[in-house]
Amino acid sequence: MLLAPFSLTDSSTPHSRSSVDVPRQIPAWLLAWVAFGALAVVLIPVARGGGFGGYSLPFWLLGAPLLDVLWLTRRRWLAPVRRRWMRR
Repeated sequence: MLLAPFSLTDSSTPHSRSSVDVPRQIPAWLLAWVAFGALAVVLIPVARGGGFGGYSLPFWLLGAPLLDVLWLTRRRWLAPVRRRWMRR
């Protein structure tokens, strides 16, 4: 059940390009997750993975938050790649 009417265009609000260009900040809890995950992998041998648990724990401690950080900052690190690609 739809609560609002479906429309493909919204002409009542003008779209501005400046709102897209605003860089997104990385949440502090995500940076803390990366830091504590790195410490856990370095200091706790069981957190390094292997054996029965495989490498799932290191992924969730380090891999997942680092992928989130990359995704949130993609405009910043993809801009030089796009510029270089557009020159060709």
